[in-house]
Amino acid sequence: MKALLPGLGTAALGLAVLLTLLLALTTKLFTLRPPSGPDAMGLVVVFFLPVAAWICVLGGALSAAGRGAFDWVSRSPGLPTLAVLATVVGLGGLSVAAAMFSLEVRYASRTVVGLAGGLLLPLAVVGLLGFLLWSEPAAVAAARWLRPAATGLGGLAGAAFAGGLVLLAMQSAEKARVAGESRQANADWETRNRKEMEALHAKQADELAALPEDTPIEVFLAHLFIDKSEEHHRIALERIRALPDLTARLAARLEHPEPLEREHVLNFIAMAGTPEPDWEPLVRTALVRLAADYRAEAKDLSIERIHHVKGLAWGALLAAERFGPRHFEAEARELRTAVALWPNEGPRNDALEVIDLYLAGELLPTE
Repeated sequence: MKALLPGLGTAALGLAVLLTLLLALTTKLFTLRPPSGPDAMGLVVVFFLPVAAWICVLGGALSAAGRGAFDWVSRSPGLPTLAVLATVVGLGGLSVAAAMFSLEVRYASRTVVGLAGGLLLPLAVVGLLGFLLWSEPAAVAAARWLRPAATGLGGLAGAAFAGGLVLLAMQSAEKARVAGESRQANADWETRNRKEMEALHAKQADELAALPEDTPIEVFLAHLFIDKSEEHHRIALERIRALPDLTARLAARLEHPEPLEREHVLNFIAMAGTPEPDWEPLVRTALVRLAADYRAEAKDLSIERIHHVKGLAWGALLAAERFGPRHFEAEARELRTAVALWPNEGPRNDALEVIDLYLAGELLPTE
């Protein structure tokens, strides 16, 4: 087997030389200015070519170690192989980094670094390994330049490992700094947002408290919109339920021609908890009127009063649900018949799904 190692190692080193020269040609001797746009994807070869070359160098180095060419490094079994493996990996990392650095057009030294690390370094290592593969032990022992050269390469590999660790530590520190700044920015935003929301809620509470009782009911109903807090909703509901002639004012508002405006009344009933008995005819009338709106607009979409096909039916049935399951079954079926006329299939089916849940006696989703 040892007799085959010089040949195998030489083949690996030869391939490494070809890949290294191909890298030099591809990068125009490391003077290439990286292309932009889709063509930039081709730069991946500047990474893969030196990686492949150094894998071949590693094969040649292990072949040399296998025939005992590095026994002069240490008498301990296996130690020469480990030293060779570490040195080649370190030098390979340094060489690949040099090749990648040659693409950094911001630095005037990029070509010099590329030539030194991407071309001369691998060729020098290949030359050293070729000498060790084919030289007799006596010739290796007599080569006074070998130990200093190997020591220099080993030191260079050690420096590459040390530089890699320093770079890794710097990247970790930078990531930690960025993460810390991000956390602080989020905390600052949350603090500002909380203060802004507290100020907004205080303003909304003052506005509600300042409303006279004879203020139009729609102004009170606006305090139940989703831009208000749950606590504000609770206070607004209590205030609205205490208004004089509330049922009559709700009934008058349900005469509005816009379904969305009537939906605000139904939203109040849905949110108000246990409904008043005299609200029942209001909901019944609202369902019938909403069905009429669907029928009219299904024939003429230019009316543009049904702004949300599912949402209006859903909101109305949430109010109806307060009186018990299927309490308004007849009106809900009339609403379903009207919605079934809607010409657009997607919105129509979404609305029908909600109505069918009500007719089945199941609880409607609230979100």
